[in-house]
Amino acid sequence: MVKAYYKNSRGEVLWLTKAPFRTVEADWFDSTWEEKDGGYEKTITIDVVGKRNEFVQNMETLYKIISVDSETGNYGQLYVNDTFLPCQIYETKKTGWKGYVYTEVELKFVAPELSWITVLNKRFFSQEEIAADSGLDFDYDFPFDFMNEKRGSAEFEINHIIPSEFEMIIYGPCVNPKVLINGYPYEVLTTLENNEYLIINSMEQTITKYLSNGATVNLFDARGYDYSVFEKIPSGLISVSWSGDFGIDLYVFLKRKEAAW
Repeated sequence: MVKAYYKNSRGEVLWLTKAPFRTVEADWFDSTWEEKDGGYEKTITIDVVGKRNEFVQNMETLYKIISVDSETGNYGQLYVNDTFLPCQIYETKKTGWKGYVYTEVELKFVAPELSWITVLNKRFFSQEEIAADSGLDFDYDFPFDFMNEKRGSAEFEINHIIPSEFEMIIYGPCVNPKVLINGYPYEVLTTLENNEYLIINSMEQTITKYLSNGATVNLFDARGYDYSVFEKIPSGLISVSWSGDFGIDLYVFLKRKEAAW
């Protein structure tokens, strides 16, 4: 069964496969490799039902959630199964009107890029965290994939066709942190104190440092210049090497042309 919903830029969710909004037709499994300057359209048709007062409230809820991104110029996320498409709704049409109990609503989405994204998460502990946790037996699953790792060394597999954008979070304390991925260096020339961290985002081409007092610092000019710190991560077997003195969270954005089945 398909699970689908739209999350606007404020985090408000509109389910598209649960009453009172149910999808009757959608083209989210259609794909194209043709490049389009004006963006890519997706069309979803939903049934909206309810008794008179419920119906009015449902239609108001629908409008309030879907209008946010178009009114503010932001992008929300259309989720289908385990993938999402950054987009916004730019047009709606109501047909099959039956008083205040039922209507069919056509939602038209536009996406700047036809890239349905699955996020692959990996976490690498600092040596201090590994030592502190040694001997403990965890009974529950974590939201990240952990792997057997020696000090500053780990491997994992990316089962994908093309290189991928990423977000890398490096936690302090550390000085001039460098991470090697298949021997390629991702380096930022800065000092992170305890409770500070930095985020490298390859899609946005940004490096941001987050201080313990809540302030942020733009570290774009502190990146290593011999190699681009925004280089996409390849597919296949991935080897990660670092000093082991700091922790890393790695989010790899696997893009495809149609939603996951």
